Amino acid sequence: MTLALRPSCECCDLDLPADAVGAVICSFECTFCTGCAEHLGRVCPNCGGEFMPRPTRVGDALRRAPASTERVVRDEPCPGRGYGGGAAPATERLTRKPERATADRAALDALLDEVLAGTLSTVVDGRPWVVPMLFARDGDRILLHGSTGAGALRQVAAGAPAALTVVSVDGLVVAHTTFESSANYRSAVVHGELVTLGDADRERALEVLSERLLPGRTTEVRPMTRREQVATLAMALPITDGRWVLKARSGGPGDPDEETTAWTGVVPLRTVAGDPEPSPHALSTAAEVPASVRGLVTRWGR
Repeated sequence: MTLALRPSCECCDLDLPADAVGAVICSFECTFCTGCAEHLGRVCPNCGGEFMPRPTRVGDALRRAPASTERVVRDEPCPGRGYGGGAAPATERLTRKPERATADRAALDALLDEVLAGTLSTVVDGRPWVVPMLFARDGDRILLHGSTGAGALRQVAAGAPAALTVVSVDGLVVAHTTFESSANYRSAVVHGELVTLGDADRERALEVLSERLLPGRTTEVRPMTRREQVATLAMALPITDGRWVLKARSGGPGDPDEETTAWTGVVPLRTVAGDPEPSPHALSTAAEVPASVRGLVTRWGR
């Protein structure tokens, strides 16, 4: 007996292909997306059984045993993926120092294109789940990736509400007291629902991620194999108006409001690349530092 691998979520009718992660099932194979599973308390509403991540079926195995095409949708209304019956916030806003917020989308894009890593946050089984991840902006979406073997990541990869936080500390602001001291920074929080990417989009997304981190490297090495691609989970977080917040501080400290001889000012901070350090294998083969690495050092140079 093989799993039927039903094609959609019984609650929100989201497509759940057999070769994609993001589906959960009970022992009777009632099938839901991970987002709906969260607001159902990860308990099947049909049989009361616990939801578990559904295995994928790919390649020859999928051709030999095709997935079911029968869509099953429950009669009860679906409250919406991943929100516990509630609604996602329509607009994100700052409550502290709102004057530091900006609605400049170009400034948001610039920050996302500069910072290499962010922190992805969501809730799994009622507990916070926070993971630092490399990412790349691709137009109006943020691309992320990880191993399909990562259990928690599989659970939140389709439809789960999530937030990605990025920050760049541009300098330390040294005031006349530690209380008045601060930092110059740019930070952003992007809210949305994670979307699992299918085969065609996944291949392009992984190339975009690689080119974002090390431009030109994909032309210097062999392409990813099909097996490597299937082992990699690629996701997208849409950048939607009203669901991101950008906050920034710049400038020096304020003038002291008391007599003091303490030095005040700003210590600028930035990320720099050091000299490339070859691996033992590269040394043994006398391989030259490739153009992609030299370009990276130039970009992030001193």
